[in-house]
Amino acid sequence: MDTITNCSQNTDSLKLVREGTSQEQRFSPALDPVYAPVDEHAVAQRIVFAQAYSAYLKYYNSNNAWEGDWQAFFNNDVSVLLAVAAVQDVDNYRSNIKGYFDFLKNRDKQSKEQELKDTLGCLFSCAGTLAKQLDVLKEGLPVEIPLKVALQNLIQNQLSQAFNKMMLYYRDGLNPVPSPPPNAPYFEDKEPTFSIMGAKITFEDVIKKQGLSKDWIPKEDSATEWADYLNHINDLSKYPPTPIYGSGNTIFDRVNHIATHNLFTSIFDQFLKVYARIVKEAGLALEKTITEWDRHEPHYALFLAFLRLFEFARTEMNTITGRHLDFYCREILRLREKAAEPGHAHLLVELAKQVNSHEFKKGVLFKAGKDDLGKDAYFANDYDFVANQAKVMELKTVYRHGEEKVGKAQSGIHQGRLYASPVANSDDGIGAELTSVDKSWHPFHNKIYQDGALLEIKMPHAEIGFAIASHYLLMAGGTRTITAKFTTTSLPNNLNLSTEDIDCFLTTEKEWFAGKVSEFNKESGSSLKLKIELSGADPAITPYLAKVHGYNFATDLPVLLVKLKHRDDSPYLYPQLQDVVVNQIDLTVDVKRLKNLAVSNDFGPVDISKPFQPFGASPVENSALIIGSKEVFQKTLAATVKVEWQSDPAPFNNKTVNVKTDYLLAGVWQPPSIPEPTTTITSSSFPLLGGGYSPYIDAPDLSESVHYNSSSRHGFVRLKLDNDFGQNEYEQALSAYIKKVVDKTLTDNDIKPLPPIGPFVTELTLDYTATQSITLNNANKSNFDERQARFFHVASFGYAEQHPFLNLANKVFLLPQFCFWRDGAVSSSEAELYIGLTDLKPPQNLALLFQVADGTADPLSKKLDPHIHWSYLRGNEWIPFAKDEVEDKTGGLLNSGIITFALPRDASDTNTLLPVGMYWLRAAVASGSDAVCRLRLVAAQALKATFTDKGNDPTFPAKALESGTISKLDQPDAAVKKITQPFATFGGRGKEDSKAFYTRVSERLRHKDRGITLWDYERLILDAFPQIYKVKCLNHLQYEPDESGKGVYRELAPGHVTIITIPGQQVRNLRDPFRPYTSLGLLEEIGAFLSKRLSCFVTLHVRNPEFEEVLVKCRVHLNTGLDETFYVEKMQEAITRFLSPWAFPGGGSPSFGGKVYKSVLINFVEDLPYVDYVTDFQLFHSFNDFHGNPQTIEKDEVEGSRAVSILVSARKHVIDAINPVVAEAPGEKCPCEAT
Repeated sequence: MDTITNCSQNTDSLKLVREGTSQEQRFSPALDPVYAPVDEHAVAQRIVFAQAYSAYLKYYNSNNAWEGDWQAFFNNDVSVLLAVAAVQDVDNYRSNIKGYFDFLKNRDKQSKEQELKDTLGCLFSCAGTLAKQLDVLKEGLPVEIPLKVALQNLIQNQLSQAFNKMMLYYRDGLNPVPSPPPNAPYFEDKEPTFSIMGAKITFEDVIKKQGLSKDWIPKEDSATEWADYLNHINDLSKYPPTPIYGSGNTIFDRVNHIATHNLFTSIFDQFLKVYARIVKEAGLALEKTITEWDRHEPHYALFLAFLRLFEFARTEMNTITGRHLDFYCREILRLREKAAEPGHAHLLVELAKQVNSHEFKKGVLFKAGKDDLGKDAYFANDYDFVANQAKVMELKTVYRHGEEKVGKAQSGIHQGRLYASPVANSDDGIGAELTSVDKSWHPFHNKIYQDGALLEIKMPHAEIGFAIASHYLLMAGGTRTITAKFTTTSLPNNLNLSTEDIDCFLTTEKEWFAGKVSEFNKESGSSLKLKIELSGADPAITPYLAKVHGYNFATDLPVLLVKLKHRDDSPYLYPQLQDVVVNQIDLTVDVKRLKNLAVSNDFGPVDISKPFQPFGASPVENSALIIGSKEVFQKTLAATVKVEWQSDPAPFNNKTVNVKTDYLLAGVWQPPSIPEPTTTITSSSFPLLGGGYSPYIDAPDLSESVHYNSSSRHGFVRLKLDNDFGQNEYEQALSAYIKKVVDKTLTDNDIKPLPPIGPFVTELTLDYTATQSITLNNANKSNFDERQARFFHVASFGYAEQHPFLNLANKVFLLPQFCFWRDGAVSSSEAELYIGLTDLKPPQNLALLFQVADGTADPLSKKLDPHIHWSYLRGNEWIPFAKDEVEDKTGGLLNSGIITFALPRDASDTNTLLPVGMYWLRAAVASGSDAVCRLRLVAAQALKATFTDKGNDPTFPAKALESGTISKLDQPDAAVKKITQPFATFGGRGKEDSKAFYTRVSERLRHKDRGITLWDYERLILDAFPQIYKVKCLNHLQYEPDESGKGVYRELAPGHVTIITIPGQQVRNLRDPFRPYTSLGLLEEIGAFLSKRLSCFVTLHVRNPEFEEVLVKCRVHLNTGLDETFYVEKMQEAITRFLSPWAFPGGGSPSFGGKVYKSVLINFVEDLPYVDYVTDFQLFHSFNDFHGNPQTIEKDEVEGSRAVSILVSARKHVIDAINPVVAEAPGEKCPCEAT
């Protein structure tokens, strides 16, 4: 044995190599009552016996004197000749001929020269005897018998040429010319060791003493009589010597050469074919001569009549074996055939509109039409059932892809990518009509496979993201920058972010506006930074409006929507961010040059779109400019009013004029509590800081900005002059100056006063920066009630506001979560199916029918236990059902059945995560989403009914009633509007037939319903699961494959037993016909069945086989004029069919431990009618080694690498057509020709 070096991988070089057991092999021929009949002699055998026996009977003439025997009465009738031919054992002839050849080919017999000569002589005599007896049959048959003409044609056209060669080989073996050593003869004339058509004749007697008819003379020979023909054979000028014996130096070399020469062996093949045909046709002709031939002698006609009558007695006599078998099985063992099993039906109930619920008691009858006897058939309800008005309205799916490569895409590019189908039961996920033959669809995804490889995922990409609703986002204009800093619990160390990974949208008046993402990265610590920029030309950010923006967010605040982008050139971002928990969001908005302001002064509203005088034409002390903005003054911010002066303000005589700031709070102008920096009127910017208290109302106000009036309460700032511009001083100075001019007292030092230049503004804007902190790590109700901003998760089918107060986990994730609770822990979902229900009134029970397409689950996927986790939606949160609230009769969606839910009172239909107005159920799987069957229907108000026998036709239970057969109650009920049978009945089986009964009894006597030996395991499974075609039991073998191809494979594993199954043709894998996998549901059923019949010390593994590919690579030259593309493809199919016949209609079944020989494949390809020649032929074996690494090795003989392996054809072979114009001639070039 091999040394065990790996605890998970080892092999046993001395393992038992066996094929396993198929359904056909279960029935022992000895169980057939006709296997060993009391009298097995048919009419033909009795005719032959009478013929032979007549030679031993003395015939007494009319004088009572002995006069020979009775052969004259029983030898000459046509029926005798045909009977002798009809009873011949062709298999015995074939095996004896093969035995002779095997002896001559055996090199261990080299020293036994005499036996070699005798054996070769027997071969010649066998051919000669058969030829003679066929000739006798031909000559003896009347011309009215069609067999005579047929045999004559076969001799003339086929056998005469073959026998001519045989005579030449006989001649050359006796007297070779010239005669090299060893000296001839190379054989001895010996009679055959067995009788051929009742005779044993040496070849010499056949051709020299008895001779044959002239039909045996080939047409090419001029002889008309056998004696002349024999002389021609001996004439070397007419028939030169043949090299059939070769040039060996020993007797063995010579006889071995002829025994292995196809010219010699083909003669026996040809004689064998004719022999088999004649035996078969003789049997048919014999029956006709007995029933239709009217030229029998009276005594023989009487004898034939007796034989025909005796057949009735013989038939009755031969029933004793069957009757004895029945007596033993039924009377001694007291066993009976299995009774018929009633069929079952899934029915759907629709109640009348006015009825809220209605009870169906166990045993309620439903009409099922009539049986073949004309009697009414009924199905009865299996259990008490309460129907209600609930209906299945919508089916949706979310799928998270794993590592499997999709089409030609880069490996890993789709890993973690999310897909979502709003209409799961459609061909494209969005409502297209189903195109599959059975109108089935997968509950978790829509993967399209071609030749076993994933071609595409035919589902829309999931829309995943988040949204922030805040009045801080209300920004009407200017250059705007939005910065969101996400403080998280932790971030992945290898987080790789790009601005190309997300799309950001903001609410505007008419649509979502796509903002430019300038930054999206990880900051120091555990923070994420998102920065979005908008130019002054971009539209205003306005409050959210559902009819414009969709999504139905429960807010009227402006919204920032962030969605993950699906890129073909980059991995999806969700896997990196799915576990990020957000503690706080700091939302900062920065606006430059905001012009959407409501400005007024002491004289009323001011139009700032054109130059204006902010403090009037003659500013005085306390002249004021009032600026209002709902956008600005509802935020906690730092702002600056910026102006562009038409000309710089110049108070008279450089008088100092400062601008002071007041804020309107509760209708009262108040200065800041902490003095702000002094700003002179000549400045171009005026900071608005707000002092030590907030002068702003930090609360949403989405109404339009208005100018200041007496009813204004807040939202305004007043810029007030603390001095006038010296207008009075100027006027006084000007008066004095004029007076001096009038008085002519003006001196050189007197300068005409310049008037003050009042402020004149050409542009007034406002810059501000505001920050809002959104706390998401405080689960207090007060914190939730006082929130001003909203944080939403955005998913493909809806949204949900997120706050620690709203969920049981008391934490908020950055992105929507696809997970469920299992064993007190959270598990991520690989896929989720959502079922939308209407007209449900919790608390109520709900019975859903899940009709699956049998056998469509991926048999290689590992199915966990439990696999599917059910939950219901409450307050946008998935709540798992308790174990006693779900009753699953589908085996985890592996079989058609009913799942019953007890929906609790707190289930709600006001959720926003999925469409409102429906109650939602979720089926989630952590892995193995392929380990469920495709669905054909999901419907509510389902019950199961079973056929009830009321004296019906015994064959009725085995019949599957078509859908729609059951549509009425036996007793009409006004509360019930309609009964529907959506699919055919199932599970019914007729009474066990005799063959199955005898097989089961014999197996039961041996295994006693316990699994001890390999034989026991295999027969137990094949009997209990007729849909399994073949089973192979492997003792002390542990086989636990995983998805990586590694797993555990130990052929030396005491206590372990592995069962490998191959399903029948009707349940083979639809996904990959080249690999006939057994469905996961059936494997689980087999495991559960066997576990009750095994020792407690056995560790059982029920698995599918491991399929290993055989690939052909070659160059082929097609016959001239053929379409290259078509015939290369046809050759592809021919090779594939040769290697995997079970993948095609009418093909065979796979076998364990098979071998594929390169030479056999070459011969197969060369024999194809459209192939001229083939060259550069290579045969490759693809398999996984013990480390799970794929290997492809060229071999001349391919054999499965493991005891669980089955060889299958590669999906595509490499076949290159040779262009005769440019291709070199096939064959090797001699090295001496190289230059």
